[in-house]
Amino acid sequence: EVSEALVLRDVLYTFQGIDGHYVKYDPELQGYSIDPTVGASRSLRHLVHQVTELGALYAKVHNFVEEKLSDTSYGLVGQSFCSAMQRQLSEYFRFIAVLDSHIIKESPSEAQNASSDKLTLRSMLIWTQDFAQKLRLMNAMVDCCSGQKGGALVSQIHAYSLHGDPFIREFIGETLEEVAQPFYEMLHRWIYEGELEDPHQEFFVSCDPTMTADQEDVDIWQEKFSIRKAMIPSFIHESLARKIFSVGRSLNFIRYCCDDNEWVTRRNRDTRTILRYSDLEGLEASIDAAYRATSRRLLNTLYTRYHLIDHMKALKRFLLLGQGEFAQCLMDALGPSLAKPASMLFRHNLTSTLETAIRTSNVQYEDPDIKSRLDVKALEVSPGDSGWDVFSLEYNVEQPIKTVFKKTAMDQYRQLFKFLWRLKRVEHTLSAAWRRQMTSAHTLNRVRELQVQLRYCNLQCSEMVHFIYQLQYYILFEVMECSWEELIKVIKDKANDLDLLIQAHDRYLRSILSNALLEISPSQVSRLPCRLSPSDTLTAAETMRPR
Repeated sequence: EVSEALVLRDVLYTFQGIDGHYVKYDPELQGYSIDPTVGASRSLRHLVHQVTELGALYAKVHNFVEEKLSDTSYGLVGQSFCSAMQRQLSEYFRFIAVLDSHIIKESPSEAQNASSDKLTLRSMLIWTQDFAQKLRLMNAMVDCCSGQKGGALVSQIHAYSLHGDPFIREFIGETLEEVAQPFYEMLHRWIYEGELEDPHQEFFVSCDPTMTADQEDVDIWQEKFSIRKAMIPSFIHESLARKIFSVGRSLNFIRYCCDDNEWVTRRNRDTRTILRYSDLEGLEASIDAAYRATSRRLLNTLYTRYHLIDHMKALKRFLLLGQGEFAQCLMDALGPSLAKPASMLFRHNLTSTLETAIRTSNVQYEDPDIKSRLDVKALEVSPGDSGWDVFSLEYNVEQPIKTVFKKTAMDQYRQLFKFLWRLKRVEHTLSAAWRRQMTSAHTLNRVRELQVQLRYCNLQCSEMVHFIYQLQYYILFEVMECSWEELIKVIKDKANDLDLLIQAHDRYLRSILSNALLEISPSQVSRLPCRLSPSDTLTAAETMRPR
């Protein structure tokens, strides 16, 4: 029978994944055991199998590290994970060297006598318990992390930190401190510079590099960056992840859309914060501080440098016809041109008329930047359309305020303008009809046969004028003014970042559309007592014109 002293040297070989003279790897057992052809007691075979578990565990981790270290697609976090495993294996090799030195110091005769202070398989089993537990953990991490990378890989490892064993928690904490370092470096650059340096798509924020601030019909704020939920580490809750996303996106927007690179650079230079896995409370505090600072800077830039509120007021005055005097001047100036077929409209004529209306109204005292944004547009012409059907007043916007006045919002402004412009046209036509009636009343009242019909016409005209005035009052004051006051209140008290500001502005437009009965469900329509549209009223008014 082979002695324990002879087996000891082989056991050290197996710790390094190498077969010895008597102890060899058994594929069926997926571990090391004494060669069946070698004579050995049952207890010795069992003890050797227990001790040599380290060799099988080591071999699996070593093979994984060797394979992934040369795989650049595994990413920076993956490479850091391999580096952490390699560091643990280096400590493991130092431990093997200590065991080897013990064996060398002992002579064969002394080893066979195996006193209590000599190295034996049983003492080796005890000495290797900590490394066995580490290697088991490393094997478990290799199994669950082999197909993961980036934030997902960090989440898989973090799950082991919830274990009740203090030894496991400490080991996982040390490992994650190293593994998560590339992730924290990407996070630091994102929340302090607004730059995304992620060549292997490991961070939970993704970027479309083809989108730039100078592109037309591109919503940089909403479309350039997005969240990859699968890459959010499990120790970062969703609300914190959205704050991180908002901070970096705001910095990027300030830098490239607001041309305020100096503030971003200065803020990053003055930052002394170090982010690391072991300080999750500090991470959350740093994110909150960065969120408040960047959101405040971005909103202040939009309000002061780009006069966002002034543009909101301008859209309300012009596209929502809040400045009635300008709307009346425009209606008077454009009336003859818009009465013609749409095919006879020319943009340069409309533009000239708009400039005339601006000069003859109080708009001439507006800020030149506001006036320069007013424009006219002829919509797509259909057969039988008149100029009234295709005319639209425009308000041109660009970045960065275009982020708030996005395409859908401007389409809603156009929809509201079209409706309010029709109401204004009805009022204009009814007023003209009423004036004609009053002018001809003295002559026609002498004809006794027409008195009943004239009284009926006057009554109908008065009813329509009253209706259109009441409808305009309701929309301008009950709907638009109330919605505007709510918008300003939210901007002052609750809109702490650009997303909340955009949401508040979108709610403002939806509120006007809904309360102006432009966006109602079929069931709501069926409950309306009267479904008289402005065009119906307009048709009735036009029938009163003398032929």
